[in-house]
Amino acid sequence: MTAPDQPYRALGEFAAGTRLDDVPGDVVAFTRLLLADTLGALLGGLRYPPVRALARAMGTHEERPGGPAAGTLVTLGAAATWLDADSGGSFHPQGHRLPPVPTAHPAPHALPVLLHAAATGDVGDRRLLEIFLVATEVGLRGGTATSLRPGMHPHGVHGPAAAALAEVLLHDGSAEELTSAFLLGSALPLAATLAVPVQGGTVRNLWTGLGACYGALAGRRVRETGARGSDETYRALFGSAVCTDLSEDELAGGLGRRWQITQSYLKPYACARWIQPALDAARAATDGARLRPEDVEGVEVATFAFAASLAGAEVRSDMHARFSLPYCVATLLADGGLDAGSFLPERLRRPAVAELARRVVVRERPEFSAALPGERPAEVTVRARDGRTWSATTRNARGNPATPLSPAEVADKFRSNVGDLVPPALRDGTLAALLDPGAGDGDHLGALARAVLDDLGRP
Repeated sequence: MTAPDQPYRALGEFAAGTRLDDVPGDVVAFTRLLLADTLGALLGGLRYPPVRALARAMGTHEERPGGPAAGTLVTLGAAATWLDADSGGSFHPQGHRLPPVPTAHPAPHALPVLLHAAATGDVGDRRLLEIFLVATEVGLRGGTATSLRPGMHPHGVHGPAAAALAEVLLHDGSAEELTSAFLLGSALPLAATLAVPVQGGTVRNLWTGLGACYGALAGRRVRETGARGSDETYRALFGSAVCTDLSEDELAGGLGRRWQITQSYLKPYACARWIQPALDAARAATDGARLRPEDVEGVEVATFAFAASLAGAEVRSDMHARFSLPYCVATLLADGGLDAGSFLPERLRRPAVAELARRVVVRERPEFSAALPGERPAEVTVRARDGRTWSATTRNARGNPATPLSPAEVADKFRSNVGDLVPPALRDGTLAALLDPGAGDGDHLGALARAVLDDLGRP
């Protein structure tokens, strides 16, 4: 097998040589936000009974020395995308591909590998942040360098490469090993369809867990056996089979100077991204106030075509609810927000919210569809039974690079998603350490990971 070409060697050299001290401050600051946001989504997912059942079935308490442990990685990966609150997706820079689906979600694939290492090894917060930055940056570049084939879903596509890089970086691998990890981790992308989560299939979350597990195992093979990946295989998979439009210049050009991670987004709400503009409009219309479902006569939503396609009000699972625009709007009006607690079993069965969802009318507005992909507009009108009416329009949801969430908003989202999964002192201490650039190198992520894995391992 010939040595990989320069674009792929450049990725390995970048991964091996990048240190936080050499990264621009704004890039590190956003990476801190993205790590906290991804961690909060993962911990929120662990509050769901099916994820707890998966942990028991996968035997997360049966760890193997030296890891990575398959049961832990699959469970944590599934949890990381269970809420659909995970962020950091990337898009092809040409911007013309529709539907507007992100082509990469590397952060929730890499984080399980890092948490497992934090719980079982001697690696501090600063190094974990550094590895998260590198693995996520490379994974996002895989997304911008390609176009996901229409109708496909991004989980398990570019994420395994990020997990493979994280595994090798945790063991201070060489540039050559990191190049091989990227290529071998990319060699088995999942070819899953977008229709599955839209129709409520929670198996979508398993794709992330499998991607994290496969990527970590690929990295371990590189470390322990000297296995090598193939750039020819990468080109075949990502230039034709699973993705198209492969640009090796976009993949490896400007490494260390152009940071793709800062062009990703943070979601305000725990639901499908197409729905988020309507939720921002509903929140603006009502000034964020909670409304009793029985006091609302009806809600009218005008939005772009892809969001309008999510108009079903009858939901079969919490995943289906996250892809139901009427159900999400009804929940937001009733609760004032959408987080990990919004679709837990007891709250998913609320008759008043379900009835309000049936009174949400969704339609496409052609001029809103024409605004894609640069904008994703929505207009929401809420009519109360006492005759009052509220209305608002948004051109894009908050959380995009042009309209970023503030650190305070990310912190609030983290706390609401994590809830009471871990003790408040542990939750808040970890959050403070992640967001504070002067926090130094502690073991907050390790302490949190040990507590979470110990809890998952209990019978």
